[in-house]
Amino acid sequence: MGIIDRKLQQWVQAGLMTIEQQTTLLEFEAKQPQRASWWLYSFMILGAVIIGLGIISLIAANWSEIPDSVKLGSDFALLALLAGGIYSQYPQRLHGVGFEVLTISFLLLCLASIGLIAQIFHTGGAWYHALLFWASITLPLSLFACHVFTRFFWVTLFLHGALWSMVKLHFNNVDFYSDVEILPTFFLLAPLFVGVLYGLSNRVHKLLGFAGSLFFWFQISAVASLVFIDSSRSMGETSGLGNAWHMTLTYIITGLLVVGVATHPTYRWLNKILLLSALGLLLLYYQPGGLFSGEHYTTLGADAGVSWWQGDDIRAALLTLTILFLYAIHAGNIGHQRTFNLMTFLIGLRFVVLYFQAVGGLAATGVGLILSGLLIIGVAWAWHSWRERLRNWSKGAQA
Repeated sequence: MGIIDRKLQQWVQAGLMTIEQQTTLLEFEAKQPQRASWWLYSFMILGAVIIGLGIISLIAANWSEIPDSVKLGSDFALLALLAGGIYSQYPQRLHGVGFEVLTISFLLLCLASIGLIAQIFHTGGAWYHALLFWASITLPLSLFACHVFTRFFWVTLFLHGALWSMVKLHFNNVDFYSDVEILPTFFLLAPLFVGVLYGLSNRVHKLLGFAGSLFFWFQISAVASLVFIDSSRSMGETSGLGNAWHMTLTYIITGLLVVGVATHPTYRWLNKILLLSALGLLLLYYQPGGLFSGEHYTTLGADAGVSWWQGDDIRAALLTLTILFLYAIHAGNIGHQRTFNLMTFLIGLRFVVLYFQAVGGLAATGVGLILSGLLIIGVAWAWHSWRERLRNWSKGAQA
């Protein structure tokens, strides 16, 4: 007896529903598509990948002796065979794992085929261009995928190909693999670009299946962007920040994101203000000048007679805390519990690091360590006690 059957039986015994209603619900559930369990799907994919690696190993052992015509012929024949299997499994795509296993195998083989053709015909090109081309030709098939892993796989490779291709447009004459000046552009562009795509996926019905994967990468890229710029400002590493704003695409994508947030159909005015404020502060963070002077509070020292907040390491921490706080309120307001918990954890962690930055040498003494420990415990307890109230307040701010 399944969970639904047990629950319905308990409700009938408690007098919450009749036997006729129970029968109707059971008949309805019996007609719904039965999704395969995650572990079965995972093992099927793992088996397909292992088989593929075995085939590749056998071919690689005799690669130089195989004629190019045989390589290409076998590759396209296998693609045709997988395509036929996908077509035959399409009517049953909601009732089993066959369609998904064949789909992910076809996507992987398409990527391998691009590499094979490049190797045989010596076409050259960069890996990110290959990923972008692969994503373009496999988009129609990925739209029919039912399992989150297939869509996540496509989104991940597409984002890497698209982002690095856009960055390459600006750094055409730069050593792409050793020059650290490209990193600020990449870390600024990533959350902006993914945020635009996430907003688009929520408005276009055909792209709705990609929304979850895009939201995941938006949050990962946003946190990575914030960590990168916080670390750079705190350590006085500002090289390459100006390049991020010399790229025309940065302005275009920023404008699209601002318009998307401002015209979002389900966000209330508070959410829009919070998101746009956090976005504005992140953009200010990446400005070459502005609030930062290149000095550190710890290097300025007490003898300089300056306030503790005048160092870039302290200002960066305060700006990071503000951005995290704004996004945490937004997450709580729309009911994203996990995101809210993550933001509150990051706020607490960054506050502890800020404390050690601010007290400087005192933390090295016994008294300083005791006070630091007491403060950490107090902050953790206070934040844990107040975060639910804060989340409830944010959700009811416009009720």
